[in-house]
Amino acid sequence: MPINQTRLIWLLIAAMGALTAVSFALAGLSINLSSNPFLLPALAVPFAIGWYYSSIRPDIRLQTFATSAGQLFLILLLGILLTYAAMATNFPYRDAELYAIDRFLGFDRHTYLSLFTSRPWLQSAASFAYLSFLPQFALVPPLLLLFSDQTKRLQILILAFGGALILTSAISALIPAVDAYVYVDITPSVFAKISAQLKTQVPTLEALRSGALHILRLNDLEGLITFPSFHTTGGLLFAWALLKTPYLRWPALAINGALIASTPVVGAHYFIDLVGGGGVAAISLFASQWLYHASGPRQPAINPELGVLQQAKENASS
Repeated sequence: MPINQTRLIWLLIAAMGALTAVSFALAGLSINLSSNPFLLPALAVPFAIGWYYSSIRPDIRLQTFATSAGQLFLILLLGILLTYAAMATNFPYRDAELYAIDRFLGFDRHTYLSLFTSRPWLQSAASFAYLSFLPQFALVPPLLLLFSDQTKRLQILILAFGGALILTSAISALIPAVDAYVYVDITPSVFAKISAQLKTQVPTLEALRSGALHILRLNDLEGLITFPSFHTTGGLLFAWALLKTPYLRWPALAINGALIASTPVVGAHYFIDLVGGGGVAAISLFASQWLYHASGPRQPAINPELGVLQQAKENASS
């Protein structure tokens, strides 16, 4: 892995760790490490494998895969913790404004929901697509490396996810919302049609905002963000990651397109949440690509008067 870019990812992780520590101190939050004693050792495994294939039995591909997988999951964990601190800020909920924007844009939530609730197979497909979000964190890094050896694209993806989680947490702290399920959907007729397995995060949100919840259990972390939709952000980033991988680009576009389409149903998001998630994905991708190239080594300039081959000979002999 390029040293400069690898260091850049570690700097991002350090920044996320510092932000988490500071935001937790300000919000009066702490973590019960004993609630999931296997999590930290599990996080250490990919880094141990990366060290083994770097120092004991050198294999750049396996070392890159293991280290990148560990970095990606560490960024995801820190990002989730940041969202808890963001939701403890206790700014007024903005569900009314988000729903009003949806109606202004012409998005009819009840019609969209009925499209799924009247077709059980479609609702099952939406659930499958939505739940593919976390497995893709484990699948995309090896797919990028084993099928196409795209280390650069993988590192940009890791940087983009870290930046997206920081940006999502900051926005959601200022524009908190419950979700469309609670604010819009719960009427006797609609409630009877929606799966009982759909879980709402309202108790956790209210406990954070009131200060009743101040010790987080690592075995019970959940998604709390409504605006912007991080599932939408992740779906776009995963689709981008595999866009240049033969045989995988179309399946990636299909599954992540379905993931994004399912967020208003399974994730109880407003339509504007998807727009916000798309904006976060675009900003984080642009910033991560710029940082990646800015941190990389510069190639020696080629003198056009000498020609490419002659310049290469001179560089080799110098």
